[in-house]
Amino acid sequence: MKRISTLFAVLMALLALPLTVSAEEAVFDFKNNNLDLPVGEGTSFTDGALNDPVTVGEVTLTSVKGDAFYPAIVMKGNDGVIALSVYKNGAIKFNAAEGKAIVKVEATMKSKTFALTPSTGSITDNTWQGNATEVTFSADALYSFLKIVVTTADKNAETEEPEAAAWDVEADNIAAFNAVEDGKVVKLTLNNVKVNGVYNGAYVEDASGATVIKGVTLTAGTALNGYIVGTKSTDNDIDYLGATPAPYEPQLTAIDASTFEATETTLIGTVMALNEAGKQANYGRLITLENVAISGGGQNKTLTDADGNTIKARDYMGVLPAGYTWPEQASKITGVVIYYMSGWFLMPISADAIVAPVAGEETALFDFANNNLGLTAGKGGASDPVEQQNAGNLGGKTLTQDDVEMSFVNPATMPVRYYYLATRGNHLQMAVKDAQMRITAPEGRAITKIEVAQNALESKPNDNNVKWEVAQGAGTWDVDTKVWTGNAASVLFNATAATYINAVTVTTAPANEQTVSREDDEEIVEAASLAELAALTDGTHAELTLNNAVVVSQTINQWGFYVQDATGGAHFYCTGLLYQPGDVLNGTVKVKHIANNAANPGNRIAMVEATNGEGLTVTTGGQYTPITGSTVEEVNKVENISNVIQLTGVAVKGSAETTATITDAEGKELVIENSKTNYAPYVYQENLTTLDMASATVTGILYYSNFSKGEVKLYPLSITETTGISAMEAAATDNVVVYNLQGQRVDQPQKGLYIVNGRKVVIR
Repeated sequence: MKRISTLFAVLMALLALPLTVSAEEAVFDFKNNNLDLPVGEGTSFTDGALNDPVTVGEVTLTSVKGDAFYPAIVMKGNDGVIALSVYKNGAIKFNAAEGKAIVKVEATMKSKTFALTPSTGSITDNTWQGNATEVTFSADALYSFLKIVVTTADKNAETEEPEAAAWDVEADNIAAFNAVEDGKVVKLTLNNVKVNGVYNGAYVEDASGATVIKGVTLTAGTALNGYIVGTKSTDNDIDYLGATPAPYEPQLTAIDASTFEATETTLIGTVMALNEAGKQANYGRLITLENVAISGGGQNKTLTDADGNTIKARDYMGVLPAGYTWPEQASKITGVVIYYMSGWFLMPISADAIVAPVAGEETALFDFANNNLGLTAGKGGASDPVEQQNAGNLGGKTLTQDDVEMSFVNPATMPVRYYYLATRGNHLQMAVKDAQMRITAPEGRAITKIEVAQNALESKPNDNNVKWEVAQGAGTWDVDTKVWTGNAASVLFNATAATYINAVTVTTAPANEQTVSREDDEEIVEAASLAELAALTDGTHAELTLNNAVVVSQTINQWGFYVQDATGGAHFYCTGLLYQPGDVLNGTVKVKHIANNAANPGNRIAMVEATNGEGLTVTTGGQYTPITGSTVEEVNKVENISNVIQLTGVAVKGSAETTATITDAEGKELVIENSKTNYAPYVYQENLTTLDMASATVTGILYYSNFSKGEVKLYPLSITETTGISAMEAAATDNVVVYNLQGQRVDQPQKGLYIVNGRKVVIR
């Protein structure tokens, strides 16, 4: 019995010590650098800054910068010994893995004793003991650690959890936070908040404004999303030499910084005039100054613009390499605005952010958001007037800024547009795939850089809204920064998906022997008629000669029109050329043939770059000859797609609000499509529901309504009874060519006999 009692006692003792059963140690040996961490030494101690958490086993170590001058740094001292230095007003924090608790922290110090203030538990003889998932050690002086060993065990009912931070107010953005009363605990929502730089706090900015965040380690060049809880305060003592008025620094000191994610991002400064930079509204903002002189010895530099305005500059963030030589001029310099010792400063964010000018370098700005081009914007949705929507069509147009040219190639379905939307403001819109933009340098010059400022929805600031690939022009397009660099006389971009742009900045320099000359997009073939064009393969670029080609009708959206010559017909897409029915076109025009394939038969045409109708002469009064037949089989042929056809002696019966059915003597049917689609002719029939003709003549444009199913329909131009006694003509007669018997054009025909689109029609 004695043996059983002994075993029972041992078992009870083990059960009473649950935290030591599965204890594990995480060793942070800074002296021997067992984690192979970066080590600062010499003049670059900050190279060893713990900007990112460090995890060993089940324990994560994080530097909490707080109000310290530096975060925790792994550095080699003058004695050659490596240690972790934690500065006054800073801290280090340990977190245990899920389901674990920190029960012991043993410190081997380089000097002093382990006397930092713990957030929980207690320290005796350089050893902390407690039971918590998180422990923070705050420094009241400089402490140097040679080694830290953290012991963890399974979490139990007594394990302390960090309390969720409570807050007094919520701020949806930085501007709202800056307006909060000092001393309040604030929950700040982080919506694509970019960390511009780190110097005695992190300078952060969102679309509403900028502020400073302290008490948490943040990394420059990251975007923050989520929220952070902290105390609002204002540092009014930053100008301790007493300037008037005294600038101030709003700041948030983090209490709970575990509720957001940081992702790498590209920092782009807001271009600003130098005399606007040094103002309170820009405190902490990332800005770009252009064309400034740089002067001054020592660490402080002076930036001066052409008007004599100045601001100081200094590498406070320590981003410039040792021995860096500032240029005497900068075409661009990007940095964070601060106030220090009675002066406004710009802290550059990197050496690359200080761009020395190239000899003869010039820039041209195409600012669509602010419309420095004087364009008329299209506006509205599908229900708005066609003229209003079409106003911004840029197909075939060339925009010029400082002799740099920008031209466009419309795709088959939606033109490149200068457009206004309530959600986006004014912007350049390349709404679909295959829209193109070409940028061309003046004679004797080369494009060296193209910088694109995208238009992003406020609700989706992280979306990539410039979907481009380089179609022509040697160089490199950076998807992340939206910057093209190279040396080319011309660059052609192809949209791979919807693209929305606020501005394009083009940098040019004198051309040299390395400059890539402009190359043609593709070989251009000649087509002497619409029939010759129809024989070309899909995607062919052609110089099309139009010989007495008659405009049959505009399309509903006015971006295109139907045209007929003696050899056939065609549908011009997305042109922006506002021709009227009956206009006669002669001359040449550059086009892209887009429809001659099995899936999409017919003669369809997209206008190409720099095509604006200047090569055409236009007269009026033209008549076209339809392809005629008495049976559906006679006219329903692939080669007739996009042509005007005419069926005689057929029955027509209205079957729906917008459609009717043609039935020939053989019982074959052809559907009349009367809906107001974008590609329908601008000739709209009245209600077809009650239409019932035993024998009629129907004229219209043949087209494939469903390419995958091979369904053919007819856009109606006119429907008349064969007897000519009655007629059903377009309601929109102001868009149909109507003449009386005296040859006079009539806008509002009454009852009687008229010539409508070249045919005698009795209108009752």
